[in-house]
Amino acid sequence: MTRQELLQEIRSILKREPDRMYSREEILNLFGKKDNDTAVESLLAELEVSSSLREAGSDVYATCRGGTVYYKWNL
Repeated sequence: MTRQELLQEIRSILKREPDRMYSREEILNLFGKKDNDTAVESLLAELEVSSSLREAGSDVYATCRGGTVYYKWNL
């Protein structure tokens, strides 16, 4: 999968249940054990940073609770 396809898949996962928060581990597990784990990790990190930048207007909300990062579709 290309980087853009991975990003689209992550967004698709979050859009399925927009009220639900997914942990980083849950998202990785949804992709299964694939060669692109590092690419998914990298994209999740980028989404986390972009969600903290108010100017970016990110459609993904990320927060850290108890040492675990959670992602949610930002309605």
